[in-house]
Amino acid sequence: VSGRGRGAGQMGRGRAISTRQNQRSAERERCTVSIEGLSSSTTDIQLKNLLRSIGPIEMFKMIPQQRKAVATFSSAQHAASFQMSFHRHMIDLSHIDVSLIDG
Repeated sequence: VSGRGRGAGQMGRGRAISTRQNQRSAERERCTVSIEGLSSSTTDIQLKNLLRSIGPIEMFKMIPQQRKAVATFSSAQHAASFQMSFHRHMIDLSHIDVSLIDG
């Protein structure tokens, strides 16, 4: 019985620490979004319009051969908002995957 209790305590402690670290890095840095699963017909203009509908962007890079784009917002809040609004959104018959990454 004590063995099970100890194991759960360690997991609980580990989870709390990792959550705190994730929150800290999200608040500090995560202004960059990765957009994957793009259709080959999706243009950079379409994506920039989507991005700017949320907030100002500092950097935008499209990588057509990987069907991917990376964009950096001026605020982490805008990046999180973009992910919440457009993750699994359909553009040109492709569902895009939006994730927050460290820029």
